[in-house]
Amino acid sequence: MKKGIIQEGIVSYKVQKKRSPLPFLAAGFVFLLVGLFSAMVHALDYLFAALVSCGMFFMSRLVFKDQEVRIELPPDTGDAQTDQLIAEARTMLSSFHVLEEQIEDKTVSGHIIRIEKKCAQILSRLKEQPALLSQLRTFLRYYLPTTHKLLEARAAIEKSGMSSENARLVCERTDRVLPEIERAFGKQLEALDKHRYMDIQVEMDVLEGMLKSDGFSDAVSKK
Repeated sequence: MKKGIIQEGIVSYKVQKKRSPLPFLAAGFVFLLVGLFSAMVHALDYLFAALVSCGMFFMSRLVFKDQEVRIELPPDTGDAQTDQLIAEARTMLSSFHVLEEQIEDKTVSGHIIRIEKKCAQILSRLKEQPALLSQLRTFLRYYLPTTHKLLEARAAIEKSGMSSENARLVCERTDRVLPEIERAFGKQLEALDKHRYMDIQVEMDVLEGMLKSDGFSDAVSKK
């Protein structure tokens, strides 16, 4: 890891120091005050004002310390397509956290947290090994966006407090399919962890069948 770069989950940040302008303002203000209350005729008068201002500057620096600013860095795997998919997936994972907080059902929230964690781990593997894109293309372009759309619909229902029969059915469908999504994502992660780039299409076909039967297949167009 390069100096000044920190890693949090799947996101890298560049850390920079941001100096507060207040010590400079304080020093200038003191210089002006000294100028107002003294003749400022001789060179020693200016030297005195400068010394007092410098003292104020260093004292203010002790109070108004530099702040660390973190700048999120874009993915840099060396492959433009991989970087784009990772960036899009990052945005969706950030949204997962927001959606989870909007859903009061603890069981559903638990599934979302575990799905989010598995997705983050999968993206970490892809960031480390961009060659895995061929194995993860369907996951990134279909299953992850579809899951995101599904959770958006579930959170919207809770936020609006809809109690219609249609809203109840959507909630039931979502609650039924989330465990299968979690299981399928876990299988994908397991395949990567064990370096067995096995064909998990059967698992994904089962999940896709459930999404279609529950009316979620149109959320995202499969490539």
